[in-house]
Amino acid sequence: MDRVETGVPGLDTLLNGGLFKGGVYIVEGAPGSGKTILGNQICFHRAGQGESTIYLTLLAESHTRMIAHLRTMGFFRTDLISSSIYYISAFKVLEESGLDGLLKSLREAIHARKATFVVLDGLVSAEEFAPSARAFKKFIHEVQTISGMTGCTVLLLSSTERAAGFRPEHTMVDGLIELGDTAIGVQSLRHVVVRKMRGTSQLRGKHALEISAAGIYIRPRIETMLHGPDQDDPAPRHVAQAGFGVIGLDAMLRGGLPGGSNTIVLGPSGSGKTMLGLQFLSAGARDDQIGLYLGFYERPASLIEKGARLGLGLDAARDRGVLHLLWEAPIEGVLDAVVERVLRAVAEHRVSRLCFDGLHGFRHHAEYPERTRAVFSALSDELTRRGVTTLFTLETSDLVGSGIEVPIDGVSALADNIILLRHVELRSQLYRLISIVKVRDRAYDGAIREFQITDRGVVVADTFDSAEQILTGAARTVPEPEPQR
Repeated sequence: MDRVETGVPGLDTLLNGGLFKGGVYIVEGAPGSGKTILGNQICFHRAGQGESTIYLTLLAESHTRMIAHLRTMGFFRTDLISSSIYYISAFKVLEESGLDGLLKSLREAIHARKATFVVLDGLVSAEEFAPSARAFKKFIHEVQTISGMTGCTVLLLSSTERAAGFRPEHTMVDGLIELGDTAIGVQSLRHVVVRKMRGTSQLRGKHALEISAAGIYIRPRIETMLHGPDQDDPAPRHVAQAGFGVIGLDAMLRGGLPGGSNTIVLGPSGSGKTMLGLQFLSAGARDDQIGLYLGFYERPASLIEKGARLGLGLDAARDRGVLHLLWEAPIEGVLDAVVERVLRAVAEHRVSRLCFDGLHGFRHHAEYPERTRAVFSALSDELTRRGVTTLFTLETSDLVGSGIEVPIDGVSALADNIILLRHVELRSQLYRLISIVKVRDRAYDGAIREFQITDRGVVVADTFDSAEQILTGAARTVPEPEPQR
């Protein structure tokens, strides 16, 4: 069966290629959810492809007012009005002649204008004028007959401000698309759900929907889009190991991180996570390995300044095109948009090293925090498949203390490697400590070592063996044994 592309970014992906030609579909949503914009955006797209489309309204709102609002949208084209897009008001016809008169008007309009796509806006009004539920079902059936005979695809826009429960028309149409607006705390997030799609497998579940001056943009959930791991997948291609350029740390890692792996750097605020990430990218830049930094807290300008003080050469690396810096404000946003931006930058710049600074900020963009683990897994697998060695930083809650808690459930098990940074108090002074907790399929040095952030960057010292109870956060010196007599 032929497909009808909607031209709405992301929607055709959800529909696995678009609507079917000659099908009848219902788009439901509360007032303000975007139904009118969606219907018009598809009409303008089809008209732009040289087709004739009809937007038929059963609402009291005048077309002049509706078109005035649409003029602000990026998809709007004045030249298509009344040449390829025809706006028809059938409210009076419905009021005077009922459903039979409406069907006659619809049939005549399609034949007269040779339309291939029709939007009927205000299905709830047709239901209100139906003398019985049976008559309304017959009306839906007649619409299907018209669309089948003419090959015209029909979109029925309907409000959800009706009694909830089973709706007979849902079983009759070829597809059901629901637009919603969910309140999560003080946030209000738009979403779309494809409840039904005959003849194809749609992407199920809620997906983010945005309305801007460009129109509607749908972002399919990234974990449904990326290639998931499979037991029959071939082994990842070999990638050279990636060092930090820090002699002591690289020695602990037996030369560096395994190439193409993902690493979580875990530690409290101020422990040096960002600095370690910058050192990681700086070491790669010296070998002309293209690096990407994504941060949620420190802006690129401050990172460049910090790198200049420590002699990391970030400014020069960016000028040479081997370092790229991205920043996302840790405020309201869409998680899928962040991942999409990262993967686009990875592909565009052919990135081999990535520092994802702040999984906490990443989580702030998750409308449902429980998604974080699934998205992290999908993103990590995709980066490994592309041969990118990735460093994720994650902040722990306690500055000093015995507890080591991973704030996001499940991500530590998914990580290939874990580096732990700690603060420890000894003789009324704080020390920074580093240890390797995990390196997948590789031997490593598990000793706890002190490190400092100097004017030359991160410097790892010898083993912190002059103290005990280090991991309690409050160490104490080991008394020297008394000489034997």
